[in-house]
Amino acid sequence: MRYVPLALSHGSMPHPRHSVVTRAFSSVSSSYASPPRTPRVTLALTFLVGSAAGAAAAYTYASRSRRENSHEESAGTSREVVDVQDAPETAEHEALAHGWPIAPDTVIHSKPSYACSFDGKTRNPRWVLEKITNESVSGPGTRKRSDFYEDDAVSWKFRALLSDYRGSGYDRGHLVPAADQKGSQEAMDATFSLLNISPQVGAGFNRDYWAKLEEFVRDVVSDGDRTAYVVTGPLFLPSRRENIGEKSKAIERSASDAPKSTEWEMRHPMLGEPPAMVSVPTHFYKVVLVEDKSKRVACAAFVLPNAPIPKHIPLRRFVVPLTDLEIVSGLEFFKRGLLGGDRQIYERAERSFLATTAKELPGAGKIPSLPASRDLSTRVVEDVVTGAGKRWAEVRHLCDVIACEIPLKSKWELRQEQSGRSGDT
Repeated sequence: MRYVPLALSHGSMPHPRHSVVTRAFSSVSSSYASPPRTPRVTLALTFLVGSAAGAAAAYTYASRSRRENSHEESAGTSREVVDVQDAPETAEHEALAHGWPIAPDTVIHSKPSYACSFDGKTRNPRWVLEKITNESVSGPGTRKRSDFYEDDAVSWKFRALLSDYRGSGYDRGHLVPAADQKGSQEAMDATFSLLNISPQVGAGFNRDYWAKLEEFVRDVVSDGDRTAYVVTGPLFLPSRRENIGEKSKAIERSASDAPKSTEWEMRHPMLGEPPAMVSVPTHFYKVVLVEDKSKRVACAAFVLPNAPIPKHIPLRRFVVPLTDLEIVSGLEFFKRGLLGGDRQIYERAERSFLATTAKELPGAGKIPSLPASRDLSTRVVEDVVTGAGKRWAEVRHLCDVIACEIPLKSKWELRQEQSGRSGDT
């Protein structure tokens, strides 16, 4: 495990989770110029400085070795990655002399079967990213040998606990499905870390419609020619305030200078006990990028409410504009895979697909529970306009390549029915 060295000031040691690189400050200020020294004093000072430098180097090496050994011992569970791209110059600000606030989601955890970022405030994954191949979905790994576990890769102050879910009525929902990562038992086990789990409604969602969406993604790579990169995560979206008129009048009566009631509010359940509680997401997203061996790529973004979804609703109903998802999630997806001209081509294909779908399915083509955004064609997306050229031989919307449909019954349900019938005979 390598850590990128940070420039030091005031003798401080770098924090392994810092994601910036700073330039070294001037070592000696002109206002603190040293008086003339005699040769004997200079020799003594040189000896002391050399000893201090050697001790500091030994300390740094020992500390780094300790950190690397501790990470190697926990290999297969998590390791930290220091991100130094786009280092802000403000890292040198004098206000940062004693450090700055660090959030768990600034750390990328690398598991055997996925990478993820964890949100210490909601105690949910911020996002999880996996690579799915025909080999990964058909390996020897089995969930019969796996158990959910609390992950000490996150500080006790922020991690979710098994007890938070116990008796809550919510499923411990995998964001990287266990069935996606059968390549080895180690890969399968990693999906049961609570770093990969969010509270999900069970019947009608996690065990039904959401599971069929996961199955749909696995089917995409079943021919062995395609590889899928999938980002999944929770969303916390606002809803319209109920009885806003009555509440607004009540506020006006109680205080004339009180703020007016807004039309939208954030409302979602919480699990566990204060102050360390797990937030229940209102929605979940999944962005799927598929590439094949002929350098063709296809992409699609889905957003589903964390609620029972009737089986007859088409999956196309939950396809959303990628840019809209980036706006509500605060994340940008596949910045390397869809860049510049490729992103432009994708967005044209996306607009065409969503326009057709909206005619067939009223209410489609937008983030569920939110009003439709203004026409994406009128937006000026800076990254798209100024980005690099084309990387792929062909860029399409995934639903134009593969029908975005899910069966009324999942393969698991069909197997259950078959085993039941064989048991009757």
